[in-house]
Amino acid sequence: MWIITDQRTDSFPRRIRADPRCAVSIVDFDRRTGRVHHVGIRGTATVTARDERLARRLLRRYLGPEEAAWDTARFGPPVGGPDSVLVRVTPVTVVSRDQRYVPAAGLR
Repeated sequence: MWIITDQRTDSFPRRIRADPRCAVSIVDFDRRTGRVHHVGIRGTATVTARDERLARRLLRRYLGPEEAAWDTARFGPPVGGPDSVLVRVTPVTVVSRDQRYVPAAGLR
């Protein structure tokens, strides 16, 4: 797993440099329907120097090939600034859970 982040404004890279053990959670949640899908990853991470080519390749996969359509407040331009780094998480364990629930009648 790759995470694009800013080492000046985000403490994650500094914490990974001090201790590479980490956990990452990804949750798809919809209060109206009660959908809760969770993926948890525990592993180790390394901070790598900014690699604009790799960052663009990763973002194109998820945001589409047209960079003009990307949310520039979050992703550029250019992809990150001079303090941008890549954090590579190598999983040791991965769990995936469907934790859906039936929402209360007033929330539907």
